Amino acid sequence: MENAPAATSDALALALAPLRIWIVGSLDVVLPLQRYGAQVHAMDNIAALYRELAIVPCDVVLIDTALVDEGLSSTVEHLRRRDDLGVVLLVDAATPQRVAEGLWAGADACLAHRPDVELLAAGLYSLRRRLPGEPAQVIEAASAGETSTAWELESGGWNLRAPSGQVLALTEAERAFLSLLFASPDETIGRAQLIAALTDQPWSFDPHRIEVLVHRLRNRVRSVTRCTLPIRAVRGSGYRLTL
Repeated sequence: MENAPAATSDALALALAPLRIWIVGSLDVVLPLQRYGAQVHAMDNIAALYRELAIVPCDVVLIDTALVDEGLSSTVEHLRRRDDLGVVLLVDAATPQRVAEGLWAGADACLAHRPDVELLAAGLYSLRRRLPGEPAQVIEAASAGETSTAWELESGGWNLRAPSGQVLALTEAERAFLSLLFASPDETIGRAQLIAALTDQPWSFDPHRIEVLVHRLRNRVRSVTRCTLPIRAVRGSGYRLTL
């Protein structure tokens, strides 16, 4: 049987490598799990998770149940059809019935809505040992001397690698936004084109949501990579990626 890692920062650094974890919500755990060696993709909702799983498999899904308004049981049961997929739910501790619903439906574990990161990593490590087959290969962070001078989208656009070598997992909306800008660097992408990439109901989309998305993305990039994302707002037009 595989031995648990020693409880030191060095031993824990790659405790979850190579494990692919798809997360719905709870972006605050993305970076900590990456530090444990996991490959992490964050998504905005269950529909986005289903679309991604249809294209790229993963080892574990981590779902913030606050984003599942209805049908938690059916969601878990649907995911449980994949024998090689682990299912972990983040649940409000004040709703024990929600915990019971998830476990009865087949979830492997239910943790607090804002879990202790070390406890979460330990739970995922334990689950990993019970999963059949071999976890997919993790995306390796650039080591010293291997950093790039360019910004890059990787893993089908789900990861953003900074010149520092740090990698940021993107949400579905961030991926759609950056994919357009990276496809035409140093060109202004109009708001109408950006909105069309972000929603299938552009007539009801509030354009200010793009500004919010860009603001949050810039802050996340700066926090994770210590680099400034080279995106410029072009007044009255849209946004431009300057590489």
